[in-house]
Parts: sequence; structure tokens; C-alpha cells
Amino acid sequence: MTDRSPLAVVVTADDFGIGVKTSEGIIHAHVHGPVTATSLMTITGDHARASIPLLQDAPNLDVGLHLTLTRCGHRPLTAKKSSGLVDHNGAFRTNAHLWTLAFAGQLHQNAIAEEIAAQAQMFTKLVGRPPAYVDSHHHAHQLPIIRDALIDVIDRRLLPRITRKTIEPPGMLRAVSGVRPKRIAAGFIGKSAGEIFSSHQIWSNDFFIGMLAPADLQRQFPWDRFLANLPESGVIEWIVHPGFQDDTLIGRDDYGVQRTQELEALTKPPGAAAWQHLKRALTTKSRILSQPIK
Repeated sequence: MTDRSPLAVVVTADDFGIGVKTSEGIIHAHVHGPVTATSLMTITGDHARASIPLLQDAPNLDVGLHLTLTRCGHRPLTAKKSSGLVDHNGAFRTNAHLWTLAFAGQLHQNAIAEEIAAQAQMFTKLVGRPPAYVDSHHHAHQLPIIRDALIDVIDRRLLPRITRKTIEPPGMLRAVSGVRPKRIAAGFIGKSAGEIFSSHQIWSNDFFIGMLAPADLQRQFPWDRFLANLPESGVIEWIVHPGFQDDTLIGRDDYGVQRTQELEALTKPPGAAAWQHLKRALTTKSRILSQPIK
């Protein structure tokens, strides 16, 4: 770690490009809040293309690729039914169905690698540079077969050797009880994938936080208990989903009004006061990896 702080916190806003108003909210949460990185969905057509100019107002924002391999209202770039990723209509499968197929060994690794490569190439075409890191919608990049396909694409140098793993800090499940089954499941695939990524010299965060329950969003600051129980050291990736009201999400994404609640909590007092003590620890994965370890 650097001499900045024994604790480094990367605040990543997922789903840039899912809708322009959502993307505008992410930029607002970077300029006026703690967001230090955002992950771009590249398969959302005009929504993604219209969002790219917004990045001009955020030159210090890390921008990574948000692989989309689960149902999101948009079709894959290359994947066909034979890949296992899509249904008979050519649409991505639900997250639950993808998990079932992944653990049953019923996905086609080469076809998935080609879809990942196509999304990586689309990122570079849209943004004009390669992504700073890679993660995924619903954390699907950590699933069996999919993680192997991702490693194939990384080894082809189409993506950086930087990703996300979904392991919460020790004791966090006891301290914050909401959506325990989902968080336990995320931790399960995160542990397995993290070990595999590490064995292939792919860097990732030490821990992650941020999976919210509906009750959390009724709190003035939904992540207060997460931040109160952070470890003293390590790289923490705090995942958020801010956005302005975005009516284009209707029928494509069921996390709508919640995005505006997250944005308000991150950027407006008194909620924003809850993360001020972390200011010295806020950073990006690119900055961590560009500095010598001490």
C-alpha cells in the first residue's frame, strides 16, 4: 500500500451507459460525491453512445468495462443460443438461470469469450481508449466457465489484468444483516474466482461492500453500517448505483427510484457527511497500481 493511508477505498458506480440520466447522475456523484470510478455497459446502443460525452466533465474518473451477460433489456453483441448465455429469443438469460447453467457446466467457454471480447472492443471504440479494469453486471464474471472465458480474453490483451471480487470484510455479515443470502452467494463465487484470478496474476480488490436491502434505502445514509465496520487496511471497493430519474429504465431495469435515493444520500447533506472521514482514503485502482508498494 502507499503512504496515503493503510486503507484505500475505491467507490465504483456501476451501470454507466444504461441510460443517459443515470450516467448524468454518476458524473454528479463523482463531482459532488465520493465516486472515483464507473463501469460502462457497452451493449446498450444509443444509451451508451449518448453517455460517452459526459466523461469529458470527469477527467479523473476511472472508467472500466461493465460486462453484461445477464438480462438487461438489450441483446448480446455476438452470443447465440449455443453459448448458453441467451434464450430461444436471443435475449440474455436471467441471473438465476445463468448461475444454474454455470454450475451445471452448460455454458460454452469459447462463445462467451467472444462475447466478452466484442464488448471489450466496443468499449475502446466508444471511449477511444481501453478500459481501466473489468467487472460485470450482477458480478457474473466470477461464475464458473465465465471466469475462465474472461481470463482467456485478458490473456489476449483485450482487457487489463484488473478486476473485482465480491468478498466482504470479516464480520461484515454480522454487522450488516440485510440481503444475507445474496451477499453470501456473492462471497461464495468471489472467493473461488478471487483465488483463480490471483493464480493468473490478475489483480483485484481485497474486499467489497455495498449490496443494499430495501430497508437500507430508508436510512438517511444507506451504507452507514458498512462504513462503520471497515477494516483498518486493504483495498475496499464500495459499489454504488446513483442516477437521476431515468424513465428509459422502465421495462429494462428494476432499480429505478433507488438510484435517485442513492444519489441524494451520496451528494446531499446530511447523508454526505457520513463518508467525509474517508476522503483521504478515496482512490482508484489505476492510482493504486501506478504507485510503488511500500
